[in-house]
Amino acid sequence: MKIPAILLFISVTVIIACQPNIDTPVEASSQPLIKIAVSKTPLSAPFFIAEQQGFFNRNGLNIELVLEEGGVKCFEELVEGNVDFATTSETVIMFNSFYHDNLSVLASFVESDNDVKLLTLSPEKFQHISQIEGAKVGIVKGSASEFFFDSLLMLYHQTNIQIEKVYLAPNQLVPAIINAEVDIISVWEPFAYYLQQQQLNTAPIMNTKGLYNLSFNLLGLKQSEFNSSQKQRILHALRDAENFIITHPEQAQAITSKALNMKRKQLSYLWQDYSFRLSLGNAFVSSIQLQTQWAIDKNLVPKDNRIDIRTIIDKQLFESAMAQYQGRD
Repeated sequence: MKIPAILLFISVTVIIACQPNIDTPVEASSQPLIKIAVSKTPLSAPFFIAEQQGFFNRNGLNIELVLEEGGVKCFEELVEGNVDFATTSETVIMFNSFYHDNLSVLASFVESDNDVKLLTLSPEKFQHISQIEGAKVGIVKGSASEFFFDSLLMLYHQTNIQIEKVYLAPNQLVPAIINAEVDIISVWEPFAYYLQQQQLNTAPIMNTKGLYNLSFNLLGLKQSEFNSSQKQRILHALRDAENFIITHPEQAQAITSKALNMKRKQLSYLWQDYSFRLSLGNAFVSSIQLQTQWAIDKNLVPKDNRIDIRTIIDKQLFESAMAQYQGRD
């Protein structure tokens, strides 16, 4: 029996409609809430942009950004179960890998060779790292702040000089140096900017651009309620944001400036030091290994707890996410 054309059309339409469409975006509002602890720094720009431009939503994600003062605090929020993912420097990851074996690094999303600085309000006294004998130095313990400072001491053969490390929270560094509680601070942006806004005689101990590459990374836990697809979509949203940074640099800076309540002029100055690029390769592993040996040599960590850093890097997830992203077009 010959089927009328109209009935054949309806039947085919119904069959097609019943098939799953892999290109149909997941409705973000119907998805579980994912909390990400994000450090209050221009390094976190991809997250601010992904939120403001709707890239999280377009990738079927229901994301809440929880802003924190620095990567150490972000990490604490992660292990305490208050958030699902965190942004932090490779130094924080290195230190905590000695105490937590369930960490999972999803990706690095930015690098900078001039984000951490050594500042003083007495430039006439401290003109170089070799002149800081007897100084009190404000440092954020177990962070890029500490590794950066110790790296400078090693680089300029000053490891035997007598100085006093004063461990402080990130938001305590600027008040401490203003109130003369410390002579020098090892601090990342935008805290250096905040200090310069308040004190006209703020000066770096020396030009340290290019001496230390800081990376910021997205970190989660191996035991997580979120599956690989959800994690990959977070990386897709960050890739969208980084493409936006390349194609709309002025708008990207405006979004970041507003998110951090930072003046555009200062942000523009800092922006030139940032390289926003999703990666997860040998450079990250080498940096962690170098810092691990430093921490062991300084007796800052229990050397018996040392792990192979490659076991906490989810390279398979990253490579799969990037392959999927390339195939979206």
